[in-house]
Amino acid sequence: MSAAVEIAPTTRKGYGSGGAQRRFEAIDARGSRRHFADTHPAIAEGRTVMPSRVFQPGELPRLLVSGVNSRKIGKKVTKGRWKGAPIFTLTLEERATCPRTCSEWRTCYGSNMQYARRIAHGPEFERLLWQELEAKQAAHPAGFVVRLHVLGDFYSPDYVELWGEALAVFPALRVFGYTAREPDSPEGAVVRELLGLHPDRWCIRFSGLDADTDGAVVIERGEATRHTICPAQTGGTDCCATCALCWHSDQTIAFWRH
Repeated sequence: MSAAVEIAPTTRKGYGSGGAQRRFEAIDARGSRRHFADTHPAIAEGRTVMPSRVFQPGELPRLLVSGVNSRKIGKKVTKGRWKGAPIFTLTLEERATCPRTCSEWRTCYGSNMQYARRIAHGPEFERLLWQELEAKQAAHPAGFVVRLHVLGDFYSPDYVELWGEALAVFPALRVFGYTAREPDSPEGAVVRELLGLHPDRWCIRFSGLDADTDGAVVIERGEATRHTICPAQTGGTDCCATCALCWHSDQTIAFWRH
């Protein structure tokens, strides 16, 4: 194991204004991580603690939202093989789409995201999602990126396969993100299959997988790790759009708990 890492300074690149890549100053989630007992309704029922922030797909103007609205994502990729591609994010309902095996089930950072608009999943969501992907292909034939999932997860093997079909139909599509589904789960098996079929366009990591590749682990600030720590957290870069590590390398990445 390597030595403990040094805590990043308060001021980061672009911190004062967020630069042109993002609208908001701070990268970190705001407020302390909330812990809930197993008896809390959201934990027991498997849903968000903010049900009023769950919307039916048709209630929203769009499902895919520009990354400029995220403190960490950014608007457009500035380096690497996806350079120039705009980034869009997709947010589902935490817990309702996630496995109970997730290590953050009771402490999900989504419990601090009171302004996030969570999309209710199901057939109507998938129908409208396909339409939006089709529109993005037409608008950005040179490439566009979707970050899965700001909140939520792959809720069924069929839903993962929908993304596989999208990769086949929409050549401009690139995807990155993380899943708490285990690699040997039905959903995880499809994720792994797509990693083999589209290694340059499907960059999904398994949360909690402490392996050399294809993993994403959560650590405390200052904790020793053999993995590279997310540069957008340490101050090495402004945001995902200016980093590209998550889709340029398959090496496991460590994230500070937030």
